[in-house]
Amino acid sequence: MKQKLTARNLAFLGALGAVIVLWSATRTWITVDVASGTVQIPQIVVDGASAAAATTALSIAVLAGSLALLIAGKISRYIIAAICLLAGIAIIAAGAATLADPQAAAFTAVSTATGLAQNAAQYSVSAWPAVAVAAGKTAVEPKDASSRNISSWEQLSDGEDPTADRR
Repeated sequence: MKQKLTARNLAFLGALGAVIVLWSATRTWITVDVASGTVQIPQIVVDGASAAAATTALSIAVLAGSLALLIAGKISRYIIAAICLLAGIAIIAAGAATLADPQAAAFTAVSTATGLAQNAAQYSVSAWPAVAVAAGKTAVEPKDASSRNISSWEQLSDGEDPTADRR
């Protein structure tokens, strides 16, 4: 069974990855239990949009780029794919940074809740940053002009026969 990496498949994979990242950004990424002496502070919950704010904007850019691949021309397709690829790399970096240093990712939420710049706290990271990293790896990269469903129409416009054997 021969499977082609068509523009439709690439757009689907890119859109799927972007939607997964958007969804994971609404989930709880970090929970913080603040150690306090006299004041009772409830557990602080930090979602993905707060822990790694760039993931939301970048996933929207990938979603738009993935859909634009379906209607883009030959040169535009490569430019859009490069932008989507860079956005995917940035999503991976943001998720990995949250996994590596949850205290820095939750700093704003913790300082807002406690009113202090430094706190002794216990940070628990959920699996959602890893989901965002994995979904960011769903890169959108066209291979060549024959990877698009529309390429046959482009070949006809150029005076070529798309059904002829290529050697």
